[in-house]
Amino acid sequence: MSLAAEAFVSQIAGKVPFIHVGNQVVSELGLIVQFTKAKGHSLSDGLDDVQRAEMKAYMELVNNMLLTAELYIQWCDDYTATEISRPRYSSPYSWPLNHILAYQKQWEVRRKMNAIGWSGKSLEQVYEDVSQCCQALSQRLGTQPYFFNKQPTELDALVFGHLFTILTTQLTNDELAEKVKSYTNLLSFCHRIEQAYFKEHDRESQSGSSRHSKGSLP
Repeated sequence: MSLAAEAFVSQIAGKVPFIHVGNQVVSELGLIVQFTKAKGHSLSDGLDDVQRAEMKAYMELVNNMLLTAELYIQWCDDYTATEISRPRYSSPYSWPLNHILAYQKQWEVRRKMNAIGWSGKSLEQVYEDVSQCCQALSQRLGTQPYFFNKQPTELDALVFGHLFTILTTQLTNDELAEKVKSYTNLLSFCHRIEQAYFKEHDRESQSGSSRHSKGSLP
């Protein structure tokens, strides 16, 4: 693969999730939601205006807290960045692009953390932010199968994606995953979605799991 082709692939790889539709690639959840809605499909069709507003508020919470915490731990903790994140991010590419892209990604994340006021946080403060976010999600979910009762919405997709990543990605310690596992209804929620929508994918991933993945949910 040429350096130009690898650089293009890296742009897609940095924006997950993504879907292939014919010869199109649509990346990032927000754009996927817009794309599917334009095709006449929406997970939140059954919600009223108040519920839609509530759903958007919780999605903002997840993006502002869970996503930011994941990026901080992966790229701002020096030990994790050295041992896990840079090797994992650079592995698909050949030298010297592998090193260039990995350090570029780390620089971009650290610049973002500085801009939003996270650069001065300690790991313990970040773990506490994650715990508070999970507590809010746990309280909203309660004993329901999904956040808005019986049918999953975009919020369920977003929360599952982040929690599944936290629970199954190998890091230098398990403290982040332990924060999530302490909320049993969130763990059950992840199992429920995995069983309902990803059973076949889970079997395939078990046979080819990488050293950066713990495999299936705990």
